[in-house]
Amino acid sequence: DSIENVKGPDTGDSEQGGTRTIQPPSPHAINKMRGLCFDAFFVAAMVMVITAQKTKPYTHKWDTVADVMGMHGKSHDQQQPTDTEVAFMANNYVQITTGSTCPKQNSSFVLEDYTHTLARRIKAVNPDVKVGMYWRLGMALEIATCSRSAPIWLAHPEWRLKDDSGAYVIINGNYCIDYTSPAATAFYASVLVNVTRLTLADGSPVLDYVYVDNGGFTMTRPYAKGIGPKRSLALIEGTVNMINSVQTQLDALGHQRNVFINAMDTEETAGWHIRSGASGSMFDHWSILQFVNRDDGSFNQTLMDGAFQLARNPMLSNQSIQIKGWPGPISHQKDKYPPNMLTPTTPEEFKSITADRFNSELALFLLVAEERMVWIYSFFWDFYDYVPGNEKSTVPDNFFPETVPARAAAQRTGTQTKHMGVHTRVPTRLGVCRSQRPQCQQGHVSQLQVKTA
Repeated sequence: DSIENVKGPDTGDSEQGGTRTIQPPSPHAINKMRGLCFDAFFVAAMVMVITAQKTKPYTHKWDTVADVMGMHGKSHDQQQPTDTEVAFMANNYVQITTGSTCPKQNSSFVLEDYTHTLARRIKAVNPDVKVGMYWRLGMALEIATCSRSAPIWLAHPEWRLKDDSGAYVIINGNYCIDYTSPAATAFYASVLVNVTRLTLADGSPVLDYVYVDNGGFTMTRPYAKGIGPKRSLALIEGTVNMINSVQTQLDALGHQRNVFINAMDTEETAGWHIRSGASGSMFDHWSILQFVNRDDGSFNQTLMDGAFQLARNPMLSNQSIQIKGWPGPISHQKDKYPPNMLTPTTPEEFKSITADRFNSELALFLLVAEERMVWIYSFFWDFYDYVPGNEKSTVPDNFFPETVPARAAAQRTGTQTKHMGVHTRVPTRLGVCRSQRPQCQQGHVSQLQVKTA
């Protein structure tokens, strides 16, 4: 392996040095945002000022279910997976976002080294897999704890975000990055770019993309507790400008290096994602949380229709899209399952629900699927929410039907894809099937006719 011109953190202004110029919204839109109000005019205003992206979206084949599936799983014990587990990942997921939590005690563990090692192992099995590394935009957790750049962050307390009263913003015991500080944003941009510089012998990147969490940008609520509308807007714009700088630098490195941003669940957040110039976005809450009635598990059909429309919105036509499908509506979240649904507590219960829901959740993805979209299906973000064979695994040992064509899998539930212009049958609610019910074992789900032509 080799390293392409690895540099230390750049202390210059991240908005300089050849990045795409981002124009501000109109005064009318700014006034609306400062009043914590948002409307379609602002979406249109943002879309109008976008500079065309240079990086083409990732695309995939349709031969098998594995061709359309992605993985988003981190290690929670800082241990490398076994060769068998790496082979499963490489052969069954077309995109893999990975990383690790940091040790609870001081150690020599370096997050970037762990992730690069795992990515090389994956690509040794299947060089065509796109592999990305998990980072956060919100609290400075990994960057302050086990990143190679942690000493630099710790040496600059002036980069920590403060609220309007001057007190530090603390989330789960962690400081946050102040994206209105040019030096702080330049530092973080350099961290994200530098992890993609490591290359394989053929010149291709070890890591194809960086994935940044906490990208649900909105002016419908404060950026953080104690921060008013004016600074909230400035912090969002600072974050967006930083991402724009990263994507521009990745474009210059070549080989389709990308930035993926999480939480593209509304038109507003989608607009900010597009404005950032990032080449990829994740639709995180597909079919769960705000889209589900918490009393009985039924879909909010109005919001689900809006989700379908957003996923196929023309402003996203040049984006690589990850759509996160969840077997259960509320897992590892602060809320609870509807009372008529089984709340899993054991690995076997998780596995049963994962298997029961697979086809119907795949059908929901296929309603909007295009070759630039991948489907990510799991209970949460743990490594073993995607890899079977471990006592922690929430997926069955025979997960998943990698030899079954994706369209055939949809047809097994009487479902066809949206772009085939037919009336499509999809489940009316989440989790109505429990593994102990005979009709679930027969693949039966309650259905709703949805016109998609």
